[in-house]
Amino acid sequence: MVMDMAETDENSSDTPQRQVVCPICTKEFPEDEITFHASRCGESFDSAQSSAANDYSPSLPAQTPVFEPKHVEDVLCFLQHQVDTTTEFKLCVDRDDLPDRGILQWKRKKSATPVSALKVVYIGEAGIDTGALRKEFLTDMISGIENRFFEGTGSHGKNPMYSLTDLDNDNFRVVGEIMAVSLAQGGPPPAFLKEWCYNFLCTGEMDFNSLSLEDVSDLESCLLISKVQDAADSQSLMLCADEIVSCGYTSQIKMDSKDGIIRAIVLHSTTRLIPMLQQLQKGMKLYGLVDQMGGNPEACRSLFVPGEIIKRMMIPSSSECGKVCLQSREKDVVHTKEVNHIRDVKQAIFRQ
Repeated sequence: MVMDMAETDENSSDTPQRQVVCPICTKEFPEDEITFHASRCGESFDSAQSSAANDYSPSLPAQTPVFEPKHVEDVLCFLQHQVDTTTEFKLCVDRDDLPDRGILQWKRKKSATPVSALKVVYIGEAGIDTGALRKEFLTDMISGIENRFFEGTGSHGKNPMYSLTDLDNDNFRVVGEIMAVSLAQGGPPPAFLKEWCYNFLCTGEMDFNSLSLEDVSDLESCLLISKVQDAADSQSLMLCADEIVSCGYTSQIKMDSKDGIIRAIVLHSTTRLIPMLQQLQKGMKLYGLVDQMGGNPEACRSLFVPGEIIKRMMIPSSSECGKVCLQSREKDVVHTKEVNHIRDVKQAIFRQ
């Protein structure tokens, strides 16, 4: 009897035990040990997650350690998944007064946030926004924002317009939010920024050594640079003395100092735009866009800087509703100014 039991024990020890995969760490363990391991593995996994959450800092290049996009398509996919599709950010706007009316209604919206799915209704038009109206709105807004809030010519991009009025009205923050929403919800990319502007938005710091004449976009500075370059003698150069001094140049104004004078003009033209870029960056933090730009500047570059063709262009086609309404407007003009005035009065009353 004892011999039989010994033989049985020897046979059972020789038989290989069945291996089971841990559902948490995906490693294989013997079947009789998997229960104990899974309990310990789950505890260590939870503590690691909580530790990572506590150690999170906005200054980290990526918003999450799991997702590290390397291509522009990955960034767009990430932003799309940050949209709260369970709620709506609904705007009632007029086509003829974009982008100003769109920005105004955007700021007045208090019942929802731009994190939600954008829904657009045009005044005087019947239709339900299933996506086409939203894309039309974002396309018109991005185009209007480029012309209204940015200045520059050529294919090297544009700088924010120096406007303390728009800065005081928090308009650049709204512009940044609209840019983020356009990328996340199927609109066109705002690919019209100068390289130095994009780098500042990514890092929050300015690289003064990288600034050049091509980074100047405002007409006054460009004209002043031309006057300095064309000055034939010290007398003609002194005619621009007041303008040169107002740019922060404090050395002696003479022909040998032309390079230093022009350098001061370049720095003055660009550094005064830092508050506008900071406010723009604040709005672009929506969906974690700034974090993605900081962690993946090359992947996001084509979304903001002109010159590189984006494979996944998000330029929408006009909706049938929009085409019909635009044709009908030629016969039946909607008095949008009166409608907008009434809406302004009502919204002012409700805010009191």
